[in-house]
Amino acid sequence: MGGSVGMRLLIRRFIDPQATFLWLESPAACPDEALGFDFDGARFSHVGDWVTFEVLLASFGLEQAALKRLATLVHFLDVGGVQPAEASGVESVLKGLRDSVTDDDRLLNLATAVFDGLYTVFQAPHATVSADD
Repeated sequence: MGGSVGMRLLIRRFIDPQATFLWLESPAACPDEALGFDFDGARFSHVGDWVTFEVLLASFGLEQAALKRLATLVHFLDVGGVQPAEASGVESVLKGLRDSVTDDDRLLNLATAVFDGLYTVFQAPHATVSADD
């Protein structure tokens, strides 16, 4: 879930503010005119060790430090690896949302707000996330 949420924030805020998102029953259901992401055969998906969020950053030349830090978190949430300090808290929040919200669109909106908040914190000079924040 972290990858999809992070990509929604990335796409809407930095790539295409007018983008619409479709829920697909299967990758084969992706309309020809849509730019699919994060599934096998999609225009944007995992490449090598990069998760789709990292691929999008590189593809669109997005190099902000806050986005790179968010990419580290999304990478961990998607495939594991080096665990950022905030990862376990974010995982808990996302699990709580998944367990309590049944409407997919509402769930995505709420989870996107979490990532939007993290992005805002990560923009601060020398941003750290701690229990005191």
